[in-house]
Amino acid sequence: MDVGFLSNRCEFAEPKRYNGNGELTFAVVGCIVWFGAIVIRLSFSNRPWTLTEKLVEAVSFIIFAGVPIFFLATNAGTKFAQRVLLRNHGFWFQVFTCLLLGLYISVGRLLNVNPERFAWLHQLDRLIVNNAFWLNTALFLVGAFIVLRLPFLLLALRDRKLYGKQKQTIFSIAQQNSQLILLLVINFIYISLVNTSLISTAFQREYSGFFIGFSYFLIAVLMHLPIAKTTSSKHMMLFDLLLVAACLISLFWFARPSFTFGPFIGLTTFVLVVIHGTRLGREHFGYSLQIRYADVVYTAKAVLMAAVILVPFALLLRFTQAKSVIAFDLGTIARYSLFFLSYAVLFGFRVGLFEEILFRSGLMVFIRDQIQARSYRPLDRKELVTVSALICSVIFGICHIGNNPGAGVALSPFQYKAIYAVLATLASLFYSLAFGETNRLWASITIHGIVDTTAVLLLGASLVVPF
Repeated sequence: MDVGFLSNRCEFAEPKRYNGNGELTFAVVGCIVWFGAIVIRLSFSNRPWTLTEKLVEAVSFIIFAGVPIFFLATNAGTKFAQRVLLRNHGFWFQVFTCLLLGLYISVGRLLNVNPERFAWLHQLDRLIVNNAFWLNTALFLVGAFIVLRLPFLLLALRDRKLYGKQKQTIFSIAQQNSQLILLLVINFIYISLVNTSLISTAFQREYSGFFIGFSYFLIAVLMHLPIAKTTSSKHMMLFDLLLVAACLISLFWFARPSFTFGPFIGLTTFVLVVIHGTRLGREHFGYSLQIRYADVVYTAKAVLMAAVILVPFALLLRFTQAKSVIAFDLGTIARYSLFFLSYAVLFGFRVGLFEEILFRSGLMVFIRDQIQARSYRPLDRKELVTVSALICSVIFGICHIGNNPGAGVALSPFQYKAIYAVLATLASLFYSLAFGETNRLWASITIHGIVDTTAVLLLGASLVVPF
């Protein structure tokens, strides 16, 4: 089988300026398709959802995930980010997000949606103070504003000379970073109250809040070390990985109360702060969902090759069982097809989109930049893409070791984790090479969604389904 198509153009090695054609169209169509997939998926749920609950869930995802992620992946979104959302340390982004969160909470409370499906309703009743829904909501929105502001304040350190001719004292450093230090302290207090139940006794006592809050202080300190900026600012630096961490830790602020769209708020922050805020350009990060004919052909070939390689391998290692392929029955072909498509969209948009932006536009770009900055000899296009894809995929596989086997899995936990890591690494190679070939996220997201859907629905694999 000719596999040369996997690394033919290698646009990732030498990114070219995006023309923006079709990106806004994809943003609109993508939001509509995502909305429909959520409604369809909830219609198949074993626990009946009312029409109102379906609409609340679907609309919230489009507002907090679909619109910002898709729009910011366009030329128009880039201009809006630079002119509005990045100004004054992201002030308007923080205001818009908190206002929308407040509106969402108020609407959900007014409509009296089922707390079993919207767990944040019960959690806001006792988040910090017992039986004080609106007080906890106000405190949560203050906490959200602060945690969304911190990465933007840390971003301001990127172009600042941390060490000048004059030796800085602790007092001068504190004075120069007064707003940052103040918010770090308030941030620490808030997350400690929420994640340790120091006041509210409704949650199980645990101490993760202290460590989460302290991590922001640690990130700020590490950013001041010389090693954080040894790479040119024209590439991703170790400093930028710390920025990514500062954006992603914000996930804990939306895990209690547990908003299902919460991770995407952190992802949007990452897109704004790292992809747009560093001014390296969307092209540098491959942050585009533009669909081109050549990419469609490539994706079709890659999906076929992934199936030929991954399916037999998964069956051989007993990660999945052949009987599951014929045991799955949803009645009619039309009903099954609709169910399969909704799963593919949700796996692509809720899992693939999140992981592909982080691992491809984040990690793989960082690996490429470090290779280019530190390699003793220049690598050609194919070498650069292949090495970056391989390293990124191994890390991707290792990150999946934490997944545990579900009921009915014949493998031991150790065997399951080891095989999962190997299969995730192999699958990631297809995602990474697709990104390396196109320098656009569309192909890798599509392959990711189809691979996961096939594994769960057709092969009965025990994968985590977060929807």
